[in-house]
Amino acid sequence: MNDLKLYNSFCRFTIYSVFLVICAGGFVRMTGSGMGCPDWPKCFGSWIPPTTIADLPVNYKEIYSDRGYDKLDFNVFNTWAEYLNRLLGALAGFFCFGLLLLSIKNWINNSHQNSPQYSVHKNRHNKYLILFSIILVVLMAFQAWMGALVVYSILSPFKITIHMFIALLIVALLIFLYHYTAPESSQKKWPSIKTPWLIFAISILLIQILLGTQVRESIDTLLDSHNKANIISQLPSIFNFHKTIALLVLFSNGIILFYYRQLIKQVLELKAIIFIICFLFCTGLFMNYQAFLGIYQWIHLISAVSLFMCQFSLLLKQFDLPIPKFP
Repeated sequence: MNDLKLYNSFCRFTIYSVFLVICAGGFVRMTGSGMGCPDWPKCFGSWIPPTTIADLPVNYKEIYSDRGYDKLDFNVFNTWAEYLNRLLGALAGFFCFGLLLLSIKNWINNSHQNSPQYSVHKNRHNKYLILFSIILVVLMAFQAWMGALVVYSILSPFKITIHMFIALLIVALLIFLYHYTAPESSQKKWPSIKTPWLIFAISILLIQILLGTQVRESIDTLLDSHNKANIISQLPSIFNFHKTIALLVLFSNGIILFYYRQLIKQVLELKAIIFIICFLFCTGLFMNYQAFLGIYQWIHLISAVSLFMCQFSLLLKQFDLPIPKFP
């Protein structure tokens, strides 16, 4: 397998791994396992989390009282859910570092070529690939640091939101790298839709995700003092705004599907958007009428992230990306 196919394939698996981390993070949030490990990167001071309360010091509540354990009890499920989320994040980080090594290997191999087909212009694109891969690794490192801040802040909603949007930025960069290194034979000419429409759809979705995090923050606050069945009536006006913006999400994606209607059977992203929109609205309705049941919140989040990935991939297909040349 040449460097092109190897980098592109590895990039695809890295996208899967980062998406899996996002799913795991949503599961941790859904189950309230965010403080399952009160320290970072270790868990209760150990690289292997405890499996029973007997593995902890008798005074563990006192030791971790500044992390909320004066009010929390050890829960083995929460601990391992949070720790497995961290392990998946570390695996995704290694994949991103592997992409950096592959980009350097490609540049070295190309630098030794004396072929007349190899030019300064092509070399520049290979250097860009290294630069983008470095940015990816830096973002992953920053995301890990932000994860530590989330733990040390005892799940500050603001930091959780930043954590989420950094994850989306990492996914976007990976999708860009996947398209950037795709073989020329696989790059088809798509009918052009005005780029502003796609940018509008992506922007509306990002606003909706931000509003969703604010709604979730309000729910978490109200759970301490209200019965879950009565939470909806107590939510602030941002919840109604969130529901209104959902109509814009439907409208913007409807425009995209209408324009590409003849390609729906051929393009994976378009077929996925149809199903994702259905999941988003169904889970939204279920949450509204079943008092925000956790499993619906999880599917709702995963659907929103999946929609962003499909939209961004379609956006990149509007551009004729320069393909780095690999030996």
